[in-house]
Amino acid sequence: MTKIPLTFYRILPLLLSLLGVLPGVSAFGQVTIYENGQPTLVGSDASVHLDNQYRRKIDLAGTWSYTIDNESWKDVKVPSSFDYKGRITFMRKFTLDRATLSASSFHLIGLGINLDAEVYINDVFVGRHVGGYTTVDIDLPENALQLGGENAIKIVVNNNLSSRSTLPLRKQILGWRDYSGIVRDIYLLVTPRLWIDRLVIHSNLSQDLAQGSVDVVGVLNSKLSGSAGDTLSALVGSGQPLLAVDVIEKSSGAVVGSSAPQPVTIQPNRDYEVRASVVVKTPRVWSPETPDLYTVRARLFLQQARTVRGIDELECVTGFRRFDIVGNAFQLNGKPVVLRGVVWHEDVARRGGSLTYEQMEKDITLMKTLGANAVRFAFHPPHPYILSLCDRYGLLVFEEIPAVSVPSEILDQENFKLLAEAAISEIIERDRHRPSVVAWGIGDDFHSSDDRTRGFVERLAGTIAKLDARPVYFGSRVFASDQCAGKIPIAAFRLSFDKSSQLKSAMQTWVREHTGQPVVLLAYGKDVEPENRNGWSDPMSQEAQAEFFKKSYQSIGEAGIAGSFIDAFADWRGDRPWMSIGSGDRTVYRVGLLSYGREKRASFEMVKLIYNGEKTTALPIGRYRASFPVAHIVWGFAVIFVIAYLYHYNRRFNESFKRALLRSYNFYADLRDVHTVSIPQTIILAASVAVTLGVIASGILYRFRTDSLADSLVTIVFVSDSLKEKLISAVWQPFLGILAFSVVFLAVYPVIALFIKLFAFLVKRRVSWYHAFAVAVWATLPIVLLSPVGMALFKLLQAELYVIPTFALIGVFVVWSFLRILKGISVIYDVSRVKAYAGGCAVVLMILGGLFAYYETTYALTAYVEFFIQLGRSLS
Repeated sequence: MTKIPLTFYRILPLLLSLLGVLPGVSAFGQVTIYENGQPTLVGSDASVHLDNQYRRKIDLAGTWSYTIDNESWKDVKVPSSFDYKGRITFMRKFTLDRATLSASSFHLIGLGINLDAEVYINDVFVGRHVGGYTTVDIDLPENALQLGGENAIKIVVNNNLSSRSTLPLRKQILGWRDYSGIVRDIYLLVTPRLWIDRLVIHSNLSQDLAQGSVDVVGVLNSKLSGSAGDTLSALVGSGQPLLAVDVIEKSSGAVVGSSAPQPVTIQPNRDYEVRASVVVKTPRVWSPETPDLYTVRARLFLQQARTVRGIDELECVTGFRRFDIVGNAFQLNGKPVVLRGVVWHEDVARRGGSLTYEQMEKDITLMKTLGANAVRFAFHPPHPYILSLCDRYGLLVFEEIPAVSVPSEILDQENFKLLAEAAISEIIERDRHRPSVVAWGIGDDFHSSDDRTRGFVERLAGTIAKLDARPVYFGSRVFASDQCAGKIPIAAFRLSFDKSSQLKSAMQTWVREHTGQPVVLLAYGKDVEPENRNGWSDPMSQEAQAEFFKKSYQSIGEAGIAGSFIDAFADWRGDRPWMSIGSGDRTVYRVGLLSYGREKRASFEMVKLIYNGEKTTALPIGRYRASFPVAHIVWGFAVIFVIAYLYHYNRRFNESFKRALLRSYNFYADLRDVHTVSIPQTIILAASVAVTLGVIASGILYRFRTDSLADSLVTIVFVSDSLKEKLISAVWQPFLGILAFSVVFLAVYPVIALFIKLFAFLVKRRVSWYHAFAVAVWATLPIVLLSPVGMALFKLLQAELYVIPTFALIGVFVVWSFLRILKGISVIYDVSRVKAYAGGCAVVLMILGGLFAYYETTYALTAYVEFFIQLGRSLS
């Protein structure tokens, strides 16, 4: 039996995938689940809704059932992250005793359900929340719950993202993984029927740090029915409800200030606000070095003559600190502070976006060990628990909404502005009491030289100013002509991983254009091959990454900017495969000081020395020699050899070659009338043209494989992640890749022949399959003349001077070949050349128009192409 070479099995999946035969994982609806399943944290260290004698949590973490097809149900431990796009239905049951049900109000709390969640209790719709990273808080109606028997809770989750109308948008490269499901803690909050719904806390500190004050707005609500069995209604009717606020030193438990009790007017099923203020003399000041905290406790009680009866309590942790902008610098509690930060992504191996409490605390501990004093929670607000850890350990926090790489056209849309305003309002309402949070972010990677972006920035900044006094920032990749950063307090920019060489010039530009503002570098970093320890002369080694941070931080210090954030603390997983990654999982972005599984890299130790002000050590240089892609030379030479051999040693091919190239009309006429072209020679020429195009396509993609702009444009075209994965494999394996590309281009000929056959019926001409195929092949004969260009393409494109002329030359030959096809059609159809050209161009325009309409309506093509072209011009 004949043995099939091993290479065949390696190349077949690549060929089939590039031809669109192999579907992606999502086509089969496969699901990967990263379970956490931890019980919700209780006690004084819980991040929100602290338990006390008046209120408690009914934990809903644990085993739930889920279905994707509404037929088969499986069990899963919640919280958990579903690596899946689409609709998932979750269900579980719980019981309530008579005493609890009759005396309490119930609220469903979900700290993160991504993205769109519809909630049903016993098949009764009770509420909907949109936004996967802010708190779901739904008051459950009394008639939805039943006594004694089991209550069923059903949550329908949908995380499908749009390229225009969701927040976040469908993500591009270097975004984050859009995990679905009940990703964070979920529980029922049980409160009295008259309860403190929330506290709006503003802590203030005098300039001399001698006196602090806490201004509190308590928002109360009531479900008092006044029925005979409602004992609380009867009690409230016999006395005066009052609200008082205490400020308690967290470390000692001592009450350091209290407000005067404020009378409360009961308004059933309506919010009622009560204001109170507390002055604290000589408070302990919060800072990264001394993260002293205070508890604000609001007490709702009933005054009956001399008797006091408690009704409800709500506690929040806060602190006293001043974070000011003075000129172009930050001051913390009156002292200059330079931000030494890292970018943290809520993602870890084996847990996805559902990190355990222990993992979050380990990460914060490592940041403090690193010497960082600040952390930027990239792309979206994090789990409240890690913010609580920042309060406790002492880390300054930059927190932002999930608006990343949004084109100016979409930023200008009213619907998107409303989504962004709702998101930032929810974040501020949730986290403004935290002393660690020092700035609110309204997005990242905007094109800030566009007037439409400026309108978005001004509107969001105005919304934030009504809610909180903290400064605002956003991330720009524009190095010059910025129009937006001057409209907000902090001038922040970011650096792409492939633009690290422009760090110095970018900082100089921003410092020069934004005098009087603190300039912050929101993200800078370098990708790395995890197992590469070849010394820093190898640009992808761990040592090269460490050396990059050493030199970059020196440049940052010389520029005198207000702060910087290393991107990233650890690797993370994104939605789109990254073309810069040659092998392995291309959706895990390998740029961290720590790996995805939290193993330390050489860069961690280097940054630890830098951030702690210690002397850095020399790194081994290694012996690295850059490789050259010889595959393009080999395949290009093969084409030249085959064509040259046939030209010199086969008289018939020689004549056909010259006539097809120089006297094409006569060639097509002879083909129509006397069938003068050899079938084997036609097939050889088709293969040669296909290989030439394969070499050119591979050379272009190989040259720009690490360019973020090129990767973004490829991502726009290859919307299927599975197909893009195979494309990247072809790019990084040029020998096999060129073969795969060649097969794809070879498959175009039968498609062209099919069109020629179909349109032959319209003009009432009989055209054989071979005639149609031969016209298509011999019309593209000029392409083989580009073989020498394909062999040298990688080098040509490395010199900016030759980039445009090279692409122009390739374009000329492609257009020339297309016109030759139309000329051949006019001859074998025996119609005028004008009609053939007009008809051919119309067909191409119709095909391109259909593709454009699909991409435009589904993926906002023009908005993203404009966005990335604008960025490319700004970065050049």
